[in-house]
Amino acid sequence: MRISDLVAAVHLRLRFLTRAEHADRAVTRVYTTDLLHPERYIGGGDLVLTGLMWRSGPGDSDTFVRGLVGSGASGLGAGAALGAVPADLVEACESHGLPLIEVPAETSFAAVAEEVQREQTGSLLAGMAETRQRHRRLMADLAAGAGFGGVFATAADQAGLACRVVSSTGRPVAGVGPRPSRAERERLAAQALRRPHRHTADLAEPGGSGRRVTVVPVGGRESHPLVDWVLAVDGEPDSWPEDGAESVEELAALAGLARSLGEQRAADDARHLHGLGRLLAAQRFDEAAALLEVAGSPDEEERARARHVVVSAELVPEPAACDLARRVLGELVAGLSATALAAEGGAMAVVPVAAEEPPSDASRESEESGGAAGEAAEGGAPPAAGAAANAGAGAEALRAEIARRAAVLEAGLRDHRLAVGVSTAVPGVAALRSAAMEAGHARRLAGMRGGRAGVAAGTELDSHELLLAAVPEEVRTSYRDRLLGPVLDYDRTHRSDLVATLERFLSYSGSWQRCATAMHVHVNTLRYRIGRVEELTGRDLARLEDRVDFYLALKLHR
Repeated sequence: MRISDLVAAVHLRLRFLTRAEHADRAVTRVYTTDLLHPERYIGGGDLVLTGLMWRSGPGDSDTFVRGLVGSGASGLGAGAALGAVPADLVEACESHGLPLIEVPAETSFAAVAEEVQREQTGSLLAGMAETRQRHRRLMADLAAGAGFGGVFATAADQAGLACRVVSSTGRPVAGVGPRPSRAERERLAAQALRRPHRHTADLAEPGGSGRRVTVVPVGGRESHPLVDWVLAVDGEPDSWPEDGAESVEELAALAGLARSLGEQRAADDARHLHGLGRLLAAQRFDEAAALLEVAGSPDEEERARARHVVVSAELVPEPAACDLARRVLGELVAGLSATALAAEGGAMAVVPVAAEEPPSDASRESEESGGAAGEAAEGGAPPAAGAAANAGAGAEALRAEIARRAAVLEAGLRDHRLAVGVSTAVPGVAALRSAAMEAGHARRLAGMRGGRAGVAAGTELDSHELLLAAVPEEVRTSYRDRLLGPVLDYDRTHRSDLVATLERFLSYSGSWQRCATAMHVHVNTLRYRIGRVEELTGRDLARLEDRVDFYLALKLHR
C-alpha cells in the first residue's frame, strides 16, 4: 500500500507533518523502534514508527532521520503520546526528504501495523485470485487445442521467467529466453534422467563458465523418466521474481497437461495402426496403405515411389510400465511424421523418407515457438527429409538421429537395455513387410552389442553378427559355454588370462610373432598359452574352422 492510503484511513487519524508530496511511496512493512541507530534493522519500503524515546536533544533528530533515509525507509510515523512532535524532528525530515506522519495518542502503533497488514493481505489475495484465474484460462486454452508453445510462452512471460521445456532426449518442446544449444539440452535431459527429481544443475560445457538452472521433471498421466519432459528454469529459486516458485508450479502443471494430451494422441494413433503388422504379414497391402494414409494419390507410380523406413525397438527385460517400449520409440521418432505402435517383441514405427529438402534452421525455430508442431522441432534433425535421389542417405541420417537420441536415454536405462533396429529405405507399401523383418533382425543385432542402448541398421546385416542374432538365445549360450567354458574355468581357478590371450591371437589372424610383440611376451610364452587352450578344448587353432568357432564364441562372450 502507499503512505497516502494509510493516512486516508479515517479511524487512524494520521496526518502529514512534512513532505506530503511523497505520499505515493509504497509501504512494504511497519517497523517500531526506539533506538537511535536502528539502521541494520530497516529495509527498503519500511514505515518506521517511534515513540521518540531515543531523543535526548535536538541533535539526535538529524542523526536518527539520516540513518532511516540511508536504510531506504519510505516514511516515519512519530507518536504524540508524550506531547507534540519536536520541531527539530520535523526540520530533519524536511531537510532529508523523509515523509513524517503524526500518530495521535489515541492511535496505537499496533493499529497502524494491522491496517498495513490488512491492506497487503487483501492485495495478495486479489493477486492470487487473478493468478489462479489466468492459470485456469491457460489450462482451458491448452485443453481446447491451443498450441503448447504459445500458451507456455504467454505464461512464462507473465511470470517474468526464462525457461524451456525439453523432452527426455533433449528435443526442444517450448521455451522463452536464451535458446540453449542442442548439446546443452542433451546434458540437461541426461541430468534429469540420472536425477529424476527437482534439483539445480549447471548447463555449462565441462570447464566452462556456469549457467545454473532449476530442473523440474514433467510427467504425463503415466509418468516414467524415459518419456517425461523436463522444465528448466534459469537461476535458482532465490533469484526468481516474487511469486516465482508459484509460477514455476503453474508452468510445470501446464507442461504436464500438454504432455498428457500428447501421450493420449499418440496412444490413439497407435490404436488406429494396431493391425499394421498383421496386415503386412498377410500381404494385405492396400489395407496397410490405407492405415498409413499413403494411398491418397490415385497415381500408382507416385505410390510406388513413396519410400519408408521401418524402426523396431525393444526394452529388455520387458518393463512393467504399460506400453513403455512404444512410448520410448515414439520419442525416438518424434517429429518425423511417424507413429509408434506396439508390435511383437516390442514396438515398431514406419517413417516416411520425404522428397523435399531438409528444413532450414529458421523454419525449425518457427515450429518450436508455434506450439504443437514445435514439440517435434529441431535440433539438427533432418532424418525424415533425405533427398529424393538418395533414400539411402535419408535412412542413414535417420539411424544417426535415433542413435543420438538413444544415447541420451542411456542415462536413465538402469534396469533395462534398449535395442533399436532401422531398416533400409524401401519403395511402396508392399516392401514394408521385408523392411519390418529387416528392422527386427537389426534390433536383435543391436541387442547383442555392448552398452545400455544399441542401434543397428539394416545395412549391417551382411556380417556374421546377423547369423548370431538370428540364433535363439539358448543355442547361443550353449555354443559359447561349450567352447569357452573350460578356458573360463581354468582362468578362474589359476588366475590366468587364457581367454584374453586367445582373443588377441585371433585379432592378429594367428600370427605368432605379431601377437607376441603386441602382448610384450616371448613367442614361446604365447605358444604355451595357446597350447593350453587347445588342450582344454580339444580344438586345433591351426585350423581355420576352429579359429572361426572361437571367434564367434568370443563375440558371444563379450
